[in-house]
Amino acid sequence: MQFKRTATFLGLACGTVLAISTSAQAASFTTSVSQKIDPKADIWLQSITQNGVTVNKFNLINEAKGNIIFNDSINLTGKPGETGNPNAGGFNNNTGAASTDRGDNASKPNGLEVSGIKDPTSAEIATYLGNTNMNNIIDTEDTGSSEVNLFFTYLLQKDNTGLDNIFIWERGKNSDLAIQAIDEKGNLIGNHVKLNRAAQTDAGYKIDTTEIVGAQNVGSWGINFTQLGVTSAAGIRLRTETGFNGPDYKVMARLGSDPVVRTKIPEPATLVGLGLVGASLVVSRRRKLSQVC
Repeated sequence: MQFKRTATFLGLACGTVLAISTSAQAASFTTSVSQKIDPKADIWLQSITQNGVTVNKFNLINEAKGNIIFNDSINLTGKPGETGNPNAGGFNNNTGAASTDRGDNASKPNGLEVSGIKDPTSAEIATYLGNTNMNNIIDTEDTGSSEVNLFFTYLLQKDNTGLDNIFIWERGKNSDLAIQAIDEKGNLIGNHVKLNRAAQTDAGYKIDTTEIVGAQNVGSWGINFTQLGVTSAAGIRLRTETGFNGPDYKVMARLGSDPVVRTKIPEPATLVGLGLVGASLVVSRRRKLSQVC
């Protein structure tokens, strides 16, 4: 019986949850940032407040992890002065799907410039999202489709605070975005949730990035584990598609105050080691059962 329980547990741990597609009515929260005067400059997230609780510790996207499932490629037209920055003059290329973007005068994360008219790498996308500068974002085009896995630095776990777990900001307040939780291997788990533009709450600040001319309002969504249909996750998969109107987003999660909850996601080598331990445990159980029989 003990071996049967162990094998069943390992089978459940390696399995995935059947996804259910749903449309979410995302919760609202208040965003506090470092400044609201210059939409082209650095705008650092200071805290969020929800249900009377203020949170100032965040679980950021891991800059070293992430992978692009697909991302419509930029189509170079060959027109003179073709650029990804309309403020630089010339012809603004807005083909493709997701690209990295920042405020015209905002800091470059790790010195990394925007992808412009080059297709971004998964590392570049993770780098632009893996900080609290709200003027480092991912810009997607209106007719492009993309799907990317994003891993957080620490494991996300459900708690009893009643607060949302994941927070997303969208420049323009005029686009949709799809989200689903993933495990440490990037497998989809839980529910596929579509975040509708009409459910966004005004974040109270504006940004003006290299791919647009003029500042735009920023909206926000809050997502909890009940909506996602999971109790823990290593990260999320974000999907954009034609009809979503090109969401331009920033994402991060709430970091729990209990150090035990803040379990750092194991590196791939560690995961392999854990798998070997699990396999050894099963073999050991089999041997013991054989000796008993």
